[in-house]
Amino acid sequence: MNAVLKSAGLWLVPSLLLMQGCAENEKTYQVRFSPQVREQPLACGTRYTDIGTSRGAIELLDFKMYVRDVTLVRANGERHVLALEQDGTWQRDTMALLDFEDGTGTCDTGSPLTRREVVGTAPEHDDYTGLEFKVGLPPEMNHLDGATAPAPLNAPGMWWSWQGGYKFLRLDVRSQANESFYFHLGAAGCKGSVGEGFTCTSDNQAMVTLSGFDPDTHVVVLDAAGLYSELDVERVPDGTSDGMPGCMSSAGDPECAAFFKQVGLAVDGSTLSRPDTFFRVR
Repeated sequence: MNAVLKSAGLWLVPSLLLMQGCAENEKTYQVRFSPQVREQPLACGTRYTDIGTSRGAIELLDFKMYVRDVTLVRANGERHVLALEQDGTWQRDTMALLDFEDGTGTCDTGSPLTRREVVGTAPEHDDYTGLEFKVGLPPEMNHLDGATAPAPLNAPGMWWSWQGGYKFLRLDVRSQANESFYFHLGAAGCKGSVGEGFTCTSDNQAMVTLSGFDPDTHVVVLDAAGLYSELDVERVPDGTSDGMPGCMSSAGDPECAAFFKQVGLAVDGSTLSRPDTFFRVR
């Protein structure tokens, strides 16, 4: 019996050491995001020209985005989902809020707090070459009460209603012709109640896959010039076929198709091949 126990003990020692070694190989990574207009930083209070099909001008009003399931991809295809830092403000479970406006200039309805990175741990490797993440929230979290939900699900201006759910991406700009030109990405065709639950015809969860990404050296660029490349930011809605400037995720809105294309979605929520014009690696 003692021999058996001794043998088992000898087996446990290297096993425990191996487990400790694996734990020590975890590393904290920061996946950084950079809002831009081409190569210029996208900032509050700055006017950007030569935008879209009409070569119009825009100024930033608000820019926030929810991302989830942020995943680092190795050269051999192995994937590691970041275990996010649970900071009580920007990150919860697998979800993170990014906030690119600082409450100055044209963004005076916002706050001075900003967040431009997702922070989490993953196994340490020197051959990460890709990044994956979803723009959106898990469907089961999409119909919480934004007024009482825990951070970061309580961000002002990022909740439509119980039925509509959250805005996964909100980018508001001002053009010469429109006081506000919107892109609000969220689930569409939602029905239900708090008691019975909700269903949506289109969850509109965009999957972003980027190659050539090293978390230690690269950033994810969000290029507004690319987002508006097939849109007329100076177009004034006629009130009949188009009720508002920009897109709020309605399949019938004539401007939504061009916006959705940039995040890799069709207006019915199905997946499209995404051009490398809004999301790209630098």
